[in-house]
Amino acid sequence: MGQHDSSYHLFFSNSRMIRDLLDEILGEAWVSLLDLASAERVPNSFTSRGHQKRESDIIWKLRRKDNDEPVYVYILLEFQSRPDRYMAVRLMTYMGLFFEHLIAQGLLPDSGKLPLVIPVVIYNGIGAWKPALELSELIERLDPSAEPYVPRLHYRLVHEAKVPLALLEASESPVADLFRMERSRAWDEMLGGIGRLRQHVGNDESLRRAFEAWMENVIFPRLGLSSDEIPGRLSLEGAETMLAERIDEWNRKLAEESLQKGRQEGEAHALLRLLEKKFGALPKGVQKRIAGAELERLLEWFDRAVTAERLEDVFSG
Repeated sequence: MGQHDSSYHLFFSNSRMIRDLLDEILGEAWVSLLDLASAERVPNSFTSRGHQKRESDIIWKLRRKDNDEPVYVYILLEFQSRPDRYMAVRLMTYMGLFFEHLIAQGLLPDSGKLPLVIPVVIYNGIGAWKPALELSELIERLDPSAEPYVPRLHYRLVHEAKVPLALLEASESPVADLFRMERSRAWDEMLGGIGRLRQHVGNDESLRRAFEAWMENVIFPRLGLSSDEIPGRLSLEGAETMLAERIDEWNRKLAEESLQKGRQEGEAHALLRLLEKKFGALPKGVQKRIAGAELERLLEWFDRAVTAERLEDVFSG
């Protein structure tokens, strides 16, 4: 499992993150029928009767508000950094094994009915998600009379890059902060994201540690920092300070380079004017040589040009 997937496991093992994902990002009508405060992690590793073992990413169960008995709806989360053409097939396999697990462990309600399982795929990749969202789209058709036998399973895709930015900006959720920061490629954007994140995470230590590990192992390397430049056990406050210092250093370096370039261009222009006044129109090769010269060399040539009797004397030595 890569660092990115490991980070997402930590993020969405936190009840605050799953509540905010359902309520603020998915926002579908059925979410209002669930008691979000009842969210509880359940095992995500299953062994079938044929001893086939499979493991999904994360499963949560939540109680329904409209039933006095403990009737649950399950949310099955999968994290993807690249498209999987047969994602719907994978989810169907997980759900079948999960149902077998519930039956074998006697975890069904008195009605004997299987619970509703809602599969959600969180995709943090850059390219478009083209795989079918409905299993039946992957099945060859025979005839309309055979349509009742075509298996169906639909999953909800959360493509981070497609979540409206206005929704993320209006949210005070660490889920929204995560999705915004995943889009950020500039240092100043990331700095603003850490500030927002610190406010929204609050005193949730497990969530803070998850984001700190993500910053250290995923975000800072993405920004071009080597492991030697990243302190171990970096806090969110430390990450914010480190980025601010880096941005100041970067801006100072840009200002120095800009000043140096301006002075260099000015010296080149002055040297060209002096040489043209003394020796007339200059060959293109000389003009090009002056345009590409460093500041120290330009100053040296200018001093020679003041007393030189021939153009060649300026560039000799």
